[in-house]
Amino acid sequence: MEKNPPVTLLTPNAVSQLCKRLDIRPTKQLGQNFVTEPSAIRKIVREAGVKAGEQVLEVGPGLGSLTLGLLEVGANVAACEIDSRLAAFLPATIASHAPQSLERAYLVNKDALKLVPSDLENLVALSESAGEGGKELDARRASGQTESEHHPGKAFLPEILVSNLPYNVAVPVLLHLFAVFPSLKRALVMVQKEVAVRLSAPPGSKVYGVPSVKIAWYGKARMKSDISRRVFYPQPNVDSALVEIVRAPSDNLYFQDDKQKSYLSSEKEISRHLEKTLTTQESERRQRELVFELIDCAFASRRKMLRSSLKTWAAPLAVTPLLRAAGIAPTGRAETLTIRNFVALAKLRSVLESRVEKTPIIPDKTGINITTLEREENSVPASSPAAPSKPSLPAAETASARQAQAVSNGKINLFLAATRANDGYHPLSTVFQAVNLREKVTVSLQEQDLDIDIKFDAPEGAVGYSPDRDQQALTGLAIQNNLATRAFLLVAKQCGYQGGAKISIEKQVPVAGGMAGGSADAAAALLASNQVLAAGISRHQLAEIGAKLGADVPFGLYGGTCFADRYGDRITPLPPANSLSVVAAVSPNTLATPAVFRQYDKSDCLRQKLPNLAELNSLLQALYQADLPALAQLIQNDLQNPAIKLMPQLALTLEVAKQQGAVAFISGSGPTVIALVQTDSHARALAVELAKLDTVSYALPLTFSTPACPLDREHWLA
Repeated sequence: MEKNPPVTLLTPNAVSQLCKRLDIRPTKQLGQNFVTEPSAIRKIVREAGVKAGEQVLEVGPGLGSLTLGLLEVGANVAACEIDSRLAAFLPATIASHAPQSLERAYLVNKDALKLVPSDLENLVALSESAGEGGKELDARRASGQTESEHHPGKAFLPEILVSNLPYNVAVPVLLHLFAVFPSLKRALVMVQKEVAVRLSAPPGSKVYGVPSVKIAWYGKARMKSDISRRVFYPQPNVDSALVEIVRAPSDNLYFQDDKQKSYLSSEKEISRHLEKTLTTQESERRQRELVFELIDCAFASRRKMLRSSLKTWAAPLAVTPLLRAAGIAPTGRAETLTIRNFVALAKLRSVLESRVEKTPIIPDKTGINITTLEREENSVPASSPAAPSKPSLPAAETASARQAQAVSNGKINLFLAATRANDGYHPLSTVFQAVNLREKVTVSLQEQDLDIDIKFDAPEGAVGYSPDRDQQALTGLAIQNNLATRAFLLVAKQCGYQGGAKISIEKQVPVAGGMAGGSADAAAALLASNQVLAAGISRHQLAEIGAKLGADVPFGLYGGTCFADRYGDRITPLPPANSLSVVAAVSPNTLATPAVFRQYDKSDCLRQKLPNLAELNSLLQALYQADLPALAQLIQNDLQNPAIKLMPQLALTLEVAKQQGAVAFISGSGPTVIALVQTDSHARALAVELAKLDTVSYALPLTFSTPACPLDREHWLA
């Protein structure tokens, strides 16, 4: 292997002589401080890890001290110099100190803050342009002739940035170069020590700020060696330090840290999805601008809590629940957030706002003014009776006061993750989507006793429907165990009512099918009971009451599209998803939810950590864009395989649905198979095909449903 050609580095005496001969007076305006010690130069090059043949970009070469050091180890160096006087004489300096390296040296006379890849597309080596002390180069520049016109150059793709950066523009230069040169894999730069500390500061430290976070967008920064002020001419008033920045892969997916699995279940699926979703440079630029705008806003008032400093930025969304949805404490401050927190928060706002802007305020469909209940700050507390403690009926005896009706929709789970049970309950992370299967509950007050009447029906278009399956599934269920009855009793207890009631339920949601039919009954019963008993309980309080009945009940009070965590009972309403058509293939058999969870507990791939809403941005984006191919990769249900273990015939239904061009998965704990398609006509045709299977009792062509209550923009994420 050939040794690198000999290079003579600049010494303090050589630097002094060059400055005198060239009449160079270093200026503070350009941040000019020239390194005079060869040992310091070799230290920089050594810590940069530059190897022979690598493409190195240097900013501010000045007299060429560091340039010579890089050429000494065999690197190809493109030097960007803003000072035209220094740029004019750099070729002569290299010619005299490293004559055999001229063919690996390139020069660009430009402000580094304006440097772009096209400036490096047709570079000509200094061996072609140095001439008589740079006179040929100067003559061509004076005549307006470009290098590429004189010599056909080659594209230079910098892999490493190694520079003694001017103190006054160090951070802007770094951010600009990493933004415009994706080929840069790493950087080793010398900056003022105070700047170096800020660039490499971790979250939570006193000096962690805008530079720390913005550099972290591109990669990991860490402090290297200190550099004494004594190695510079002129000598600055502060010491310097080396900072290394290693670019990290920039992707737009946030996988959980769990080594067992991510919400994309295999490396092959992750790779395939990344290939599709990797953004162009332009879209990445737009994303970066959104994140950097957030960073600037957060640190503009760093003493304030995030719920105050980001209030304007979050509009029209509510800032406190938006922060919570991103897994960020509203009472925290900017210096506690990592770059991933900032990215997740910016993406979450962008995704949700895009749907908010397109979503009209939805009129109330239930006859219950839920918005009024939600907004009443002084609504009747749950512990205070809204009626006398012992009368059989409320004071009013009119028919309207004795009866109320409410509707709640069935649901599907577009994402369901679970971890090991805690005190008998499995923590969940799930995305609920309501479908147009409606459970209508009417509560009529009577003097005494509780009666219940249940009717089974199906929406128009159902194929092969018979009420026998659902009737049989509810056979033997005592009235006091029905979720609707229990919901009424809870509301009655809250307001002191001791009389009787008749509860009529018109069911469309399959019983024990994983679509929350019983929970929808309970939600509708809570709403109707709250109205007929004039209980004055807010929707938030009703959700807390409903959580005692079942994890899916709170969602029934909201409908539409929601994220839920904890045990599936803490609801974050989201803007409605784009309309998609759905087919629900209902199994002849039923599955008990506890049995499915027990089977899940036996699996060897239990999650250790649940994703929060911010980590499901890719799923939300696909949902809001009605992107079925993306949804096919992103929809996941941890209970699907356990359900198939208990009922293997479900695999056939899933396979047939997929063969018919649908995105197929099991809803909740099963056994209903859900198939997503783009059009109603496709849904109707698919329902006919699936109904022919022995594994399907009946098939329902459905659509996504918007919220059942009038959520305006004040309520998104509230």
